[in-house]
Amino acid sequence: MTPPEVRKLIVLAEHGKTRDMAIYAAACQKLEGIQAQIAAVNTDILQLHLSHDSDLNTVARWQRWAEAEVKKMQSLQQSAAHEKEAARKVAVTSVAKVQALEALLKKALKEYVLIKRRRAEQNGQPPDA
Repeated sequence: MTPPEVRKLIVLAEHGKTRDMAIYAAACQKLEGIQAQIAAVNTDILQLHLSHDSDLNTVARWQRWAEAEVKKMQSLQQSAAHEKEAARKVAVTSVAKVQALEALLKKALKEYVLIKRRRAEQNGQPPDA
């Protein structure tokens, strides 16, 4: 491949990398949001246990509801963690593609210089003219 062809591929790979990194960032934010919600409900449960002012029936109902919500959020957390890991793998692959293309560009540039020097020598010119 010639250096201009490789440069075009690098531009395309960079766009893919940017997209995949944005997807990964969104997955991380989603997971952090769910973890924050779980922490908030757990904090509310703890505060309810510390206060003794409330009706026991009301506290029991609210605690059952809160525990059910925490279970729902924990299942959401697990699925979000799986999504995050999948997005991370895709992002790592995209970064590796860009790095491989950059290495290919270096190789193509070296080959281009060698070919240019050989042609110059064949035409009787100095190598880097």
